[in-house]
Amino acid sequence: MIDLQTYLQMQRTVSFKKGDVILQQDAVPSSVYIIKQGIVKTYNITSKGEEKPIGFNVSRDLFPLGWALGKITRSQYYYEAVDDCCLYIVPKADFLLFIRSNNNAAMQLLDQCAQEMIIHQLHINALEQSKAYEKIIHTIHYFSLCFGNDLQKDMVEIPLPITQQDVANFTGLTRETVGVELKRLASEGVILSRNRNYVVLTNRLNELLDDEYERRLIR
Repeated sequence: MIDLQTYLQMQRTVSFKKGDVILQQDAVPSSVYIIKQGIVKTYNITSKGEEKPIGFNVSRDLFPLGWALGKITRSQYYYEAVDDCCLYIVPKADFLLFIRSNNNAAMQLLDQCAQEMIIHQLHINALEQSKAYEKIIHTIHYFSLCFGNDLQKDMVEIPLPITQQDVANFTGLTRETVGVELKRLASEGVILSRNRNYVVLTNRLNELLDDEYERRLIR
C-alpha cells in the first residue's frame, strides 16, 4: 500500500508565478490542489474591496479542503501564490477513492486537518486580543509557529515577505498602528528585519505571551 507522498508523485503538477490567483472565490474547482513547493495565501475581499487574509498554506497542504471532502460545492475564498509555486493537481473522485482505501493516507489527512484547526485557533486568539500591541504579539507568534525556520536557538525567521499592510489586513488594525507596534517590538529586541523577512527572538516573544498554553507551543 503506497503512502500519500508516493501517490502524489504519480500525479500531474501545475506551476504558478508569484501573485497569480490560483482559484477564485465562488469558483467550482477542477481538481484538488496539494502544494509541492511554495506558499499560497487564502483571503476574502469585502464589499469595500478590502483584502482580509484567512491564512497561508505551505508544502503538502491541500486546498480547498472543504470542497475536497464534499462539505462545500464551491471555493469559499481566493487562493493566491505568495511566491512561485508548484502544485499537484488530483481529480477529486480519484483522491477520495485513494483516501478511503488507504488508512495510512487517511491518517495523514486527519493529521493535516488537526494542524489546520490549531493554526486557525491561534489566528482567532490573536484577533480576540483587546489591545493592538497584544494582537501583534500573538500574530507574530502565529507566524513563527506555523511558518518559522530555525536559524539558531531561540531565533526563527519567518520566510514570508510580510509588509505592514499585510499585518494590518491580517489583524484588522490600521497600517499606521501596526507600524508603531512593530517598531516597539523591534526596540524591545523581539523582532529584527532581514531581507524583507522578520526574524523573531522566540525567548523574548515567549516572555510577552500571557497564555500559559501558548508559551508551551512556542518554538
